[in-house]
Amino acid sequence: MKVDRSIAEGPVPALSRAEPASRSAAIAVGLLLAVGALVVYAVSDPVHYNLYNHFVWQADAFLHGRAWFPYPVSATADGPANWYFQDVYPLLDAAGQPTGHVLIPFPPLPALVLLPFVAVFGLFTDQDAVAIGLAATGVALTWWMLGGLRITLGTRALVTILFATGTVWWWAAAVGSTWYLAHLVAVLPALLAVGVALRRDRRAELADAADEGPAADGPPAEDPGDAPPSGRRPERGGWWGSLWPLDRSQVLAGLLLGVAATARLPLVFAAPFFMFVGGGGSIARRTVSAAAGGLLPVAALVLYTYLTTGALIHPGYAYQYQLEAVGYPTLGYHTEWADEDLRYIPRNLGIMFGALPAIAPDIMPDTLGLEPPVKLCSAPGSTRGLFDVECPLAVPIDIGTSILLSAPGLLLALFALRQRPFARLTVGAGAAVLVIATFNLAHFSQGWVQWGYRFSLDFVPFLLPLVAVGAAQANGRPRATAVVLVVAGTMINLWGVVWGQLLGW
Repeated sequence: MKVDRSIAEGPVPALSRAEPASRSAAIAVGLLLAVGALVVYAVSDPVHYNLYNHFVWQADAFLHGRAWFPYPVSATADGPANWYFQDVYPLLDAAGQPTGHVLIPFPPLPALVLLPFVAVFGLFTDQDAVAIGLAATGVALTWWMLGGLRITLGTRALVTILFATGTVWWWAAAVGSTWYLAHLVAVLPALLAVGVALRRDRRAELADAADEGPAADGPPAEDPGDAPPSGRRPERGGWWGSLWPLDRSQVLAGLLLGVAATARLPLVFAAPFFMFVGGGGSIARRTVSAAAGGLLPVAALVLYTYLTTGALIHPGYAYQYQLEAVGYPTLGYHTEWADEDLRYIPRNLGIMFGALPAIAPDIMPDTLGLEPPVKLCSAPGSTRGLFDVECPLAVPIDIGTSILLSAPGLLLALFALRQRPFARLTVGAGAAVLVIATFNLAHFSQGWVQWGYRFSLDFVPFLLPLVAVGAAQANGRPRATAVVLVVAGTMINLWGVVWGQLLGW
């Protein structure tokens, strides 16, 4: 298989000279989108009743010089409760009895992000407010990251809106609980890593084109700072060029990816993206440079896990798996299987692509079946409504919603795949998405309770560049299909976010 040296040629040309996009205009549009997203997310979470703030307790433990925190704790005038927490790993004494201390199995970066807030507000820190701010920051970083592609401002804005309101990112911002906070924190350095790689690779493309004269459409005018440094040329050694010296921008991209993995472990499997996209001039140099950067944060995470648990892989995952498999038999887990098992993939593919809302239900959907059935539309003369809890037209189910329905705009990546199947961006992004998705699909749980499919946030940062390429016509402007899919995605996510709040998710 021959992989094109360019990131993505052909369907997405450079910006036309007739449509210049100044740096100030780009900054203004990006800020407007981020502020708009901040308002939407804040309105979507008016009450802040989220009870699952494991990382607030973890941050408080760090501030007290330890990794564990007390559990179970009842509410007092001086502090909140945590007795209802799930996903905690109890520490036992020599006799095998609980010590009243627990760890959480999740990587610690979200707790580190919360440190300054917990230092001020203690255990009463409003994690929801922090989540909303992080989500709006993610929209700004998406705008910045897409600036590394040669697309028009219109396409760039459309894909940013797609991410902000046409994916489960909106739901993550509106909930802000422990599991979603981890996604929100992880995506930010992942977006930075992708943006660094795209911009460095774009410089190499411009330097290569300099030998042949300017392109007919002119060089991209959007980011003047992306021109190659004077007197320097990127190395052109094919796939297996020189490995030394390391490419500094690719080292930075790898470092950022490693940081992302200290919030969400599956992001480490995005490494193939940086084998094919970024600075270095060859697949070997890109790979080694990115690996050199990612080694430090990943090694730090392994060391943290070993020092706090005595194991290289946190035993809390296996503990929680057995607990849920026995405690929630209706979820269909198998205690004889591992918590990461390929046999779970067929079942979980059904959730990822096939889970749909309940249409005109007579009983409120409840996967666990632990509560008495709630009969719907029982009042005489009841008519079904879009947001009528007592007699709904449709209701999302708690195990998730097909990514095809909850994030239809991501299908735009198929246009890029059809246009340039062997471009480096296509191969790198496709490999990263495939490996991350496979790892997550092999996990026993796909996230619960949720609107949409939250595990998609692990690969969305690496898929968005392909989505942007696919969203553009030959002239670089958004195709009509892209506009339709973004509007549809926004409307369906509005429906899902509202229903999630109505159901108390």
